[in-house]
Amino acid sequence: MFNIIWENLQAPLYQWHGNFWQQLPICFIASLGDVLIILILYFILATLNRNVFWTAKLSRTDAIIVIVLGVLIAVGIEKWALAVGRWQYNSAMPLIPYVEVGLLPVLQMALLPLLAYYASKYIVD
Repeated sequence: MFNIIWENLQAPLYQWHGNFWQQLPICFIASLGDVLIILILYFILATLNRNVFWTAKLSRTDAIIVIVLGVLIAVGIEKWALAVGRWQYNSAMPLIPYVEVGLLPVLQMALLPLLAYYASKYIVD
């Protein structure tokens, strides 16, 4: 849920023409990709911790690894998507200097995985 909300809120910062109801299915599909990334990060950390329930005791080190990997993955995806014309930003999208990718999609992959893992602690308990 976090990702579909984020995707819809940042959608106006991309170049395209459409209204909320036209963007909703696109954002839904994008959020499925986001969930896949979050799952990949989860399994990387589960492997490193040798514990599938690592989110129950989310350490500072785990959080830093998730943030760093999330940022690297997001920057890579954004660079690729912009290079192949998959999407473009409009002038309202804040860019990260030097890498010239959107700040919000990178923040999304830095913050929302941790939010999902933190929320999962309460589902597991």
